[in-house]
Amino acid sequence: MFMIGRLRGILIQKTFNSAMVECAGVGYLCSISLGTYGSLPEEGHEAILHVETLLRENDLSLLGFATMEEKLLYRLLVKVDGVGPKLALAALGALPLADLVAAIRSRDVKALTRIPGVGKKTAEKLCFELSEKLGGKDGLDGLTGGAAPKDAWESDLASALTNLGFKEDTVLPIVKELATDRPPLATALRMALKALQR
Repeated sequence: MFMIGRLRGILIQKTFNSAMVECAGVGYLCSISLGTYGSLPEEGHEAILHVETLLRENDLSLLGFATMEEKLLYRLLVKVDGVGPKLALAALGALPLADLVAAIRSRDVKALTRIPGVGKKTAEKLCFELSEKLGGKDGLDGLTGGAAPKDAWESDLASALTNLGFKEDTVLPIVKELATDRPPLATALRMALKALQR
């Protein structure tokens, strides 16, 4: 499967909702949140984006995130019924990451309805489905505490495993364990799958 997990190159162009990063002569256009836009350098400087590849029937698109924490929160948001990529990016841009997590964790429906496109029903769904996931040590507490992959090798392996349907809290400890020896990604993926099937 074709998948891009991370981009590092020169920022060619940025707008409030997109950024183009040139890597080895190829310009990759990514949709981004307002939060990521605010974290990007000036055009012409080096930028790093953690990428989610969206493959649909007739469409291949990239989403770019300034941090791995933002990318992992995006993945949680889109698992909620009625929340697609566009709405998830709007949520990530409407509130600082910590405030968004705090609002979901404390079931603050009023704060969440301030996000463009999020009504009371969707806000309640976000709280109901994600508040516990964001409150435990394997939720975003774990991410901000350093459990999330911080480099390309770890994030690519974690991304491959979660795209295969495994849960973040199951995947991350195995990724950390394999990161000690850092075998080639194809080998690491086979080793991780074997560990996950025990």
